[in-house]
Amino acid sequence: MRLPPVTPLEENYLCKNRGEFLELVKRTLSKGGGAFFKVLGKVDGEPYYVTLLIDDEKVLAVEVQDVRGGSQLVGKPALELLKEMLECGPVIADAFPMSDVDVKMSVVENMDVYNATPKMPLREMCPGAVEKTEEKGEERSPSNIERERKERVKPEILINVPPQVDAYARRFAGRIVKYANSLGITVKRVKIDAKEVRYALGAGKGIHSTVELEGESKSHLPYQRLKEEIEKFTYREAAELSKALGEKVVVSRFTLRL
Repeated sequence: MRLPPVTPLEENYLCKNRGEFLELVKRTLSKGGGAFFKVLGKVDGEPYYVTLLIDDEKVLAVEVQDVRGGSQLVGKPALELLKEMLECGPVIADAFPMSDVDVKMSVVENMDVYNATPKMPLREMCPGAVEKTEEKGEERSPSNIERERKERVKPEILINVPPQVDAYARRFAGRIVKYANSLGITVKRVKIDAKEVRYALGAGKGIHSTVELEGESKSHLPYQRLKEEIEKFTYREAAELSKALGEKVVVSRFTLRL
């Protein structure tokens, strides 16, 4: 995103959990009418770099860069990944207070990301920090996103592979499910079929597999874009699996059913 040159309140600030990040957000907003943050953290061991624009009530725009893979996410998938990042552990953040004018100009400069981003209240971006009502001191009701998390059904994972790769395939399936979740897909079922193939002329052997993913989408992205993103992720993970197994893993077909 294109953002104005403003003076940081904090640089390389360690937030050990989402509650500490929320406190940093509150402290930064106390200096102006909005803020942007640069956040570095990990999800499933993979590093991501997040740029987040907010006003004093809600998220306005969010963009995520995959540090290793180079791909980008914007809007709802980026927001879901940021939430998962804050749940997974510590993050390093730079915090920049902004004036109302700077916030408005940043929206204009990043209209595509702004339009793609759900305007989520800040308390929902960092759920779990208990808030008290001013009059009665009661705990607030769970947000819709918190209820969805509690009600989320564990996906069915079907693995039909050679015994020596079963454990690897299950981890492979789990990472695909988490990535699909980050894009706004609630996964109902993932199926991996694989068989060992010996190549001609003494060229060795490999594992050829097919991956099927079934679920429901709440993403703003169209079906074809979702399929392309998950398919690319699946191919990258297959390459990593090849290194772990010491033999080539090929995904010959990826199917997405929404």
